[in-house]
Amino acid sequence: MRVSDIALNLVNPPIPRQLNTPAEKVVDGKGKSAQADNETRLMQACRDFEAIFLGELLKSMRKTIPQGGLLEESFGQDVFQSMLDDEYAKSMALSRSTGLAEILFQQLRPNLNMK
Repeated sequence: MRVSDIALNLVNPPIPRQLNTPAEKVVDGKGKSAQADNETRLMQACRDFEAIFLGELLKSMRKTIPQGGLLEESFGQDVFQSMLDDEYAKSMALSRSTGLAEILFQQLRPNLNMK
């Protein structure tokens, strides 16, 4: 595996077939079924949760780093660092580095049929 392959996967990660297209049913000829739509929305919610979780993890990790250095701390630097950590968290969630979203999806998927 080359380093450039890893970088490409971080930018545009492949999505497993079973998680990308959950149910291929057509209802009334108008596209995806309600079940497929619900599974897509659930997977997106699981990925969002994973991104939030990873963002909090990065924020906690950043607090352990001693402050100080060549440049003074400023409000702008804090805002930039926070936004950068959020983007790192989103990227990590999309690359499925932890697999938390997939585990949550598999755990919550049976509950979609219950009403």
